[in-house]
Amino acid sequence: MFQRPKGGATQDPPRAAPTAFAPAERSSTAEVEASIARLIAHPLLRALLDVADISVVVLNCQRQILVANSELLRSLPPGTVELAGLRAGEAVGCVHAWQGPGGCGTSRECSQCGAVLAILESQREQAPVERECLMTVERGDHTEALELRVRASPLEIGGERYTLLGLRDISAEKRRDALERVFLHDVTNTISPLLVWAEVLEERPQEAPAVGGRIAALARRLAGDIEEQRVLMEAEKGTLATHRALVDPQAVLETAGAVLDGHPHALGRQLEVAPRGEPFTITTDESLLVRVLVNMAKNALEAAPEGGTVRLAAERLPGGCELRVWNAGAIAPEVALSIFKRSFTTKPGPGRGLGTFSIKLLGERYLGGTVGFTSTEAEGTTFYIRLPA
Repeated sequence: MFQRPKGGATQDPPRAAPTAFAPAERSSTAEVEASIARLIAHPLLRALLDVADISVVVLNCQRQILVANSELLRSLPPGTVELAGLRAGEAVGCVHAWQGPGGCGTSRECSQCGAVLAILESQREQAPVERECLMTVERGDHTEALELRVRASPLEIGGERYTLLGLRDISAEKRRDALERVFLHDVTNTISPLLVWAEVLEERPQEAPAVGGRIAALARRLAGDIEEQRVLMEAEKGTLATHRALVDPQAVLETAGAVLDGHPHALGRQLEVAPRGEPFTITTDESLLVRVLVNMAKNALEAAPEGGTVRLAAERLPGGCELRVWNAGAIAPEVALSIFKRSFTTKPGPGRGLGTFSIKLLGERYLGGTVGFTSTEAEGTTFYIRLPA
């Protein structure tokens, strides 16, 4: 049913605040309460929100929530009751919502948010605007990927302007798309040469020693593709089991390099593993750590030009270590803001963008590390994972 969000701000925020993107100003608590009272009294609006099968909120000109339908309230984490006066990102738990000086919409990251962009464009053009929104939200002690299709439409009631914001969760659709397009595409690319070499072996059995090695390598790659999809699915569900033991970080780098030896991404490029220094060990899940490094290296190889070099290195740190992957290219600032979002990609075609997302998911939630990157034109791009000993 149509509901007035409970609670609200405990005190009025400053009327003016600095911002890195959208305006930070908010209406006072009294103004929010007055707007809510007018909307609740409007019978047609109540009926429209009641029948909507997606999450819907009505925002004021400062992008603050005034009323919401029950579909939205059901989608929020348990215990979420204080919505009136908040902005959309603050209500759903976006990790960037409070990074800006004025809350949701005011950080650098918000400049790439589909929801904020749709709201601002709808308010500016006074027309409906639809966009996709890739969001990372906090859920208890971990984060989750939330993928939404948002539609912002202008609304005028009693001479006052509002924005009607619809939010449809398309996460399942995105996951299905990834399975169909990314996984099946990668598997097909591996099966095709596997079949070719199997036919060669069938026609010329005398070449078995040479052909057998190629077939074995392709079979291992196919098994790896299948296992990667299984790991990612279980990781997102929260059911992935880890197996921790003493691990040699240098051996992890060498294993990652071996996995990518002959991989299509590595063709025409050099993959270098830094020489072994003073030996040391950490306690972690070796299989998952190899997977994180392989995905880092795949992305680096794709970004490297023909003849370019990608370097893998490990360094001992006080209380742990850092493993990193470097290439000479630089990431554009607008791309850097969204690099770890699920389904975000600069590559053509839908269904991409799982590599960096899985790096963050596995590296932080399951290995307990810190995943990040640095990127400049002068020094290139380095992705890293820092792990406790």
